[in-house]
Amino acid sequence: MYRVTIVYNQPTDPAAFDEYYATKHLPLVREIPNVKKFAVGKCDPLDGNPPAAYALAELRFESKDEAGQAFASPQGQSAAGDVANFATGGISLLFSNEDTVLP
Repeated sequence: MYRVTIVYNQPTDPAAFDEYYATKHLPLVREIPNVKKFAVGKCDPLDGNPPAAYALAELRFESKDEAGQAFASPQGQSAAGDVANFATGGISLLFSNEDTVLP
């Protein structure tokens, strides 16, 4: 598997981020071809300090080539272009293979 992780930094208006993400961005993400798994979640601290990031999204593909094709597709370009509309804190993108070690 190949993984694309989007790290969303703290937005200026978390409620607006959440609303936009749920109602406008997620429908675009659902249209990206070849996604084998999509997961998203808000970051939560274990020690009471504010988390370093607001949320993480992860898309998994069969291969790096499929990930590249997906993001080059019109649907992938539409979802990527939409990020500037709500991610006021900026993002980081991480690309990695996934080797299962456990179990």
